Amino acid sequence: MKAFFGLTSTEADIMEMFWKHTEPMSFKEIMEYMSAVFKKEWKSQTLNTYLSNLKKAGLIQTDRTNYHYLYTAACTKEEYVQRWTQKLVEDAFGNSISNLVIAFTGGGKLSPEEAKKLQKLI
Repeated sequence: MKAFFGLTSTEADIMEMFWKHTEPMSFKEIMEYMSAVFKKEWKSQTLNTYLSNLKKAGLIQTDRTNYHYLYTAACTKEEYVQRWTQKLVEDAFGNSISNLVIAFTGGGKLSPEEAKKLQKLI
C-alpha cells in the first residue's frame, strides 16, 4: 500500500477525486465515482469510514442539506502538501531548514551553484 504525504493510497484516491471535482458531492455520487473510476465495490460502511477519517483529519468538510450530506475538500492539494511538509520539517528536522538541507545532501556540501539557488529562495 503506497502512501501519499501521510495518506494511504485509498485516502489519496478519495482526496484526488475531491481536488478534481470542486463541486460538493453526495455520498451516492462518491460511491459511484469510486466504483467507476477505481473499481472499488465497497459497502456503504467502508466509504463512510474513509470519509469520517478524512473529516477528522480536517481534509474534507460536510454540509447537510435536504437530509443528505454533501462532501467537499476542506483544502486544496497544494495547501495539504504544504501543511504536511511543514509538519515533517517540524517533527523530523526540529523545524530547521538547514537540518533538512543537510539530510537531503547526505551531509555533503552543496555546489556553489546549488548554494546560490538556495540562497535566492531564502
